[in-house]
Amino acid sequence: MTLRKVPSALALGLLASLAAHALLYRGAHAMGAEFQALLLQVAALSLVALIAAFGSAAWRGAKAIADGSVLAARLGGYLPSPLAVFGAAAAWFVLAEAAEPRHAGTALLLTAAALALAAWLMVALGRGILSVLARAAIAIVRCAFAPRTQPLRRVVFRVARPKTPQCARRLFARPPPVVWLSRA
Repeated sequence: MTLRKVPSALALGLLASLAAHALLYRGAHAMGAEFQALLLQVAALSLVALIAAFGSAAWRGAKAIADGSVLAARLGGYLPSPLAVFGAAAAWFVLAEAAEPRHAGTALLLTAAALALAAWLMVALGRGILSVLARAAIAIVRCAFAPRTQPLRRVVFRVARPKTPQCARRLFARPPPVVWLSRA
């Protein structure tokens, strides 16, 4: 596994371990006991950061590639394998279970199966997110920005009103300036 896949493996592994814990214990107790809020916040932030990183990589790659599926396949190199996510999920699960007080555990095989299923689902979810981001980036880059069009001016026809007798005979309030200058 390359170094660029480690952050996504850790983020997807945390999400997978949270999903597996919820599947195994069905909400009977909180994962990580008093650290549950911290685990949930780290999982939410890592998911947002992962989507932002995938989005920026899709935006950079969209300028050179003409098809969203090709871009999604190339960006798939940033996703870890399900085995790497399983390893990270197992590490997160062991770390969280070590922080919890003693309780009745589940069978090791059942825990491993739940972690493997959750890891596979997280990688599939990551591929789906990559595909959507790649197609969106391609659609935005392909869209030629239209030049600004001038708004159409509405022609207003004025209705001629007949003049009333008072308006027809109305004179200036003062005489024109020429008349004023000639009096002197």
